Amino acid sequence: MFVVRRMKKHVVTISPSASLYEARECMRENSIHQLPVAGENGKLVGILSNRDIREATLPVALLRGATEEEAVDLLKNTRVEKVMTRKVVAATLTDTLEDAIVLLHDFRINALPVTDDQGRVAGIITRTDVLKAFIEALGVGEISSRLEVVVPDRPGALAKIVTTIKSFNVNITSILTTGHAESGKRAIFFRVATINVLPLKQAIQEAGFEILDPSCFHV
Repeated sequence: MFVVRRMKKHVVTISPSASLYEARECMRENSIHQLPVAGENGKLVGILSNRDIREATLPVALLRGATEEEAVDLLKNTRVEKVMTRKVVAATLTDTLEDAIVLLHDFRINALPVTDDQGRVAGIITRTDVLKAFIEALGVGEISSRLEVVVPDRPGALAKIVTTIKSFNVNITSILTTGHAESGKRAIFFRVATINVLPLKQAIQEAGFEILDPSCFHV
């Protein structure tokens, strides 16, 4: 799954020469919290958040007797380029959603501008966009049930479980695999298109696999 399929393509940008007042009003009008800053030919040169704007007006807010008009004047007389973050963490059109998740997590940010091969702003993707994509990919919200199975970490284990589920004429809507606490094993998470999973669990256990249950983790 690629970023280009999930990003917002009609992205709102701001010029580095615009005022912070213009940027703030733009954010309010579009109900957004960050603006990619686009320079000549639409190239990404920075990013501005509502937090940046608040911090820019903080000195005025701390002055005893300061007025709202003074804060507005400061915003109108301060250019975006004075406050924006210049070292922008961005994704590209060829990045995957997994790449985007790593960037969002590692840099503790809420949105990623997306650039084309010329460095121009092509879109933006947020934590919410990524979360929605994975909710859909995992089949959450559909009529389905979840199975967690522990398997030996060797070729063929997954195929055996899939064959077992297939014998019940049940569709598998998603599969996710991850490491397990016990060395030499993996945990596989199945979402299956049925509510009655008891026969499946019994068959999988009879095939020699362990079914994980939330009660196993209660202290």
